[in-house]
Amino acid sequence: MAFTQFVVNGLLIGAIFAGVAVGFALIWGVVDIINLAHGDMVMLGGYTSYWALSLITGNAEGSPLLFLATIPAAIAVLYVVGYVLQRTLVSRVIGTDIFLTLLVTFGISIAIQQLAIQAWSANPRSIQVGFADPSINAAGLVIPKMKLVAFVGALVLTAALYLFLQKTRTGRAIRAVSQNPEAAALVGIDVEHTRAVTFGISSAIAGGVGAFIATILNIQPQMGLIYTLKSFVIVVFGGVGSIPGALAGGLLLGTVEELTAGFVSSQWTLAVSFTLLIVLLVVKPNGLFGQEAER
Repeated sequence: MAFTQFVVNGLLIGAIFAGVAVGFALIWGVVDIINLAHGDMVMLGGYTSYWALSLITGNAEGSPLLFLATIPAAIAVLYVVGYVLQRTLVSRVIGTDIFLTLLVTFGISIAIQQLAIQAWSANPRSIQVGFADPSINAAGLVIPKMKLVAFVGALVLTAALYLFLQKTRTGRAIRAVSQNPEAAALVGIDVEHTRAVTFGISSAIAGGVGAFIATILNIQPQMGLIYTLKSFVIVVFGGVGSIPGALAGGLLLGTVEELTAGFVSSQWTLAVSFTLLIVLLVVKPNGLFGQEAER
């Protein structure tokens, strides 16, 4: 029963990891950079929801419906932040040395963290969502309701992104730029605008998931790094640019970490995760859903 409880907990938190990682995968696949500031979009999304709920209720406490009403605000604000960052800074280093792109996105991450500390202090904060009964007890398992809401929310955001990429004109343009930017430009696609939109969407998804994270964990300005690292591991697990791969990788990572924390120690979770990453790279270098590179 303990094993089953850990697996359930892992799947619940794994979907949240996956929701963060799909945006990271999108940027890596389309813009071809590793965005070290991605985790900070999660942090900003959590704070946006926190302050929006505080504006509505006078404090960061409210009903589930009031909290859910703040999600569109987090998504919209982070879309604008991502779009502006790509247009003003990231676009200048696309196609240059990979070290330069890492340096620029790392610099953006540090700047965002410091601005957040100056604006909101380093004190941890969280959103309190009221439930008459905070958990569900079924078949001997305990499922926190807010974790279940966050699980569903992360899956909805992931599914919405996948459908957007598959079914909309903008989504097809993003996929075209990902596959061949030069050919996309020849058929009339504005590559720079599409890349900026992609960056905005990636940040928006991270911000939406960050709002859910603020209800189950404390948020603070320097929380972004761990989500960037986890996103990197998940994307490599699933295959660069693969949304289904990011979902599978997130669920896998969450389950592995919960089992490790439950049966060994929480201090070993990162070590076990990166060991699993190394083993996967040896066995299947392109990830679970990655495609072989054309020669």
